[in-house]
Amino acid sequence: MAPDQRYASLLGDWSGDEELFATAWTAAGSARGALTVEPGPDGILLDYVEMQDAGHLIAHGVVCAAGFWWFDSYGFVPETPGTAVWEGDELVLDRRSARGRTIMRLRRDGERLAIELDTAAPPDAEPAPLMRGTYTRQGG
Repeated sequence: MAPDQRYASLLGDWSGDEELFATAWTAAGSARGALTVEPGPDGILLDYVEMQDAGHLIAHGVVCAAGFWWFDSYGFVPETPGTAVWEGDELVLDRRSARGRTIMRLRRDGERLAIELDTAAPPDAEPAPLMRGTYTRQGG
């Protein structure tokens, strides 16, 4: 089991609807997302799939101690780890590169999981919404 009880609240298989916001790289729209969160060494492992009419995104995230790594089908390899910090009961995953910054917030909202994803380009710009999702636990 994950060492921090707050991680335990995120564990499971989740799926739900996502609202996508227009950015310099993406159009506004909607998608369906599926996320599996499993215990990892001193943190959690995340497997994520986003499905929309235009295609899909597949990703794998690793949260270990205060570090965060994200690998996805867009193909950008992390140059350095991002950060993983708890702000109350909300897990904030923040990663930066020369291309920009992405901030993911995960929190349990009763029996649902809420994810907010913001982005900034360049990395020191004001973050703007990229995705908002609400997910329900699947299976047992």
